[in-house]
Amino acid sequence: MANVSRRIKKNRIDPADKVARGLEAPVPVIQLGRGNFVVRDVANHTEDDQRVMVRSKKTQTVRRKTRIERMVAIGLIDKDQQSACEWYANAHELGYATVGCTANYCGAGGGGFGSSDLFARYKAQQEAREDYAYARKAIPADYLVVFDYLLFGPDIDLKGLPEHARNSISLAAWLLHGQIGHMLLVAA
Repeated sequence: MANVSRRIKKNRIDPADKVARGLEAPVPVIQLGRGNFVVRDVANHTEDDQRVMVRSKKTQTVRRKTRIERMVAIGLIDKDQQSACEWYANAHELGYATVGCTANYCGAGGGGFGSSDLFARYKAQQEAREDYAYARKAIPADYLVVFDYLLFGPDIDLKGLPEHARNSISLAAWLLHGQIGHMLLVAA
């Protein structure tokens, strides 16, 4: 009989989990098992960020995947649909985000709005609203409700979607890509 050595198989740990466990404020273990994190290089936006990275010797960090990245990861949409969905989400954000508005609208003290208060404040915001409205025309109304809910609504379990919902989201993403594909080529 030959001497057979048995190797003990180690459980493979996801690189994102390793980095997340080493953070000063560790990520809860239950969140690590969901696969919602990705390892990225540290973004050095300022000189202070660069100094902190050099001192701590941390060149990577963990960030949560976006909802669109998770849709790609589970096979709900592909890379072309991802670029269209990201464009759509960015146009919505630029056109309708109001974070940072500190104006006193019509003297109402911040709570009331006048008829002209919902106009775009600057040109890029107006263009983003027009692009967003143009993109929405390609998606039928019954798909649009589900599609917008999935992109902008509360976070839901994407893996638990029924098959007809998965198909309608994929179709809506393809219709969106068909409508704005020429804009994606210019932007890329």
